[in-house]
Amino acid sequence: MRFLLEDWRPKRRAFLRECNPWYQSTQGFFNFIYIESVVVRNILPIALIIGALAGLFVGGYLNVINVPVMEWAISLEEAAALESGDVASSGIEISLAVQRVGLVVGLIILGVFFGAIFTGIYHLIRRATPGWNMWSWAIMAGVLGFWAVSLIVQIRYPLNPPGVGEESSLLMRQAFQFLFVVISLVSVCGVCLGLKFINESDSNGIQRFARYLSVIIIYLAVVVVVAFAFPSNPDPTPDWMPPELVILFRTFSLSGHLLMWIVISLGVVGYLKYKEYGIKSRYTTASDI
Repeated sequence: MRFLLEDWRPKRRAFLRECNPWYQSTQGFFNFIYIESVVVRNILPIALIIGALAGLFVGGYLNVINVPVMEWAISLEEAAALESGDVASSGIEISLAVQRVGLVVGLIILGVFFGAIFTGIYHLIRRATPGWNMWSWAIMAGVLGFWAVSLIVQIRYPLNPPGVGEESSLLMRQAFQFLFVVISLVSVCGVCLGLKFINESDSNGIQRFARYLSVIIIYLAVVVVVAFAFPSNPDPTPDWMPPELVILFRTFSLSGHLLMWIVISLGVVGYLKYKEYGIKSRYTTASDI
């Protein structure tokens, strides 16, 4: 009886595939879901780990070039407070060493967050442009992630050095920044889905170009509307703060974000290629043959 069942099951599946279109479509759908889940499941832990390493690397980088700018801002703030007679303590003072460690820890957490975002965008880009290779997918995912999470937010809500900003408006600024990042990410994901729809359609020539252009125009319209709908930073720069200090701080901070996205994008694909081709860290010897 077991022999008969084992012999009939593959024939039954073959019969259903040939005669039942619904069976074919559902099987294809579940196979597609399985393949996509495997891809995400394989890339996500790699991206999270490399994101954490990228945060550690960028933390050291910013400790070297940006912390001196922060110390400069703090010294100017203290001098301005002494000059104005406002020397009241604002709370528990944190040592510079603890601040440096806290910067690294915060960037490690941010790197893990960037790694998760990279995985999602990479997945959408891979589905939208199946003819590309892994390097192209990773570079495009890194560019879109840097634009959506770092650059456009820095343009609208730039990072400020110590001494710029009131504690009373801190929560409001952070809430608007977070909401702006969410809307920016959703818009970028919408662009990826629009490209997938266009590439899978039977349009070509002028019609395909018009669809590409419409996706870009809709995205730019959303960006402009959101940028003008959100309130600007309410905290003005104090008169005693040199403009070059603010520019240095913002430039170095943004360069750290850019470096983190570069490390994540190239690191994830580099590791996947390393595992794919079995690249060895030493030369092959006679004992390996």
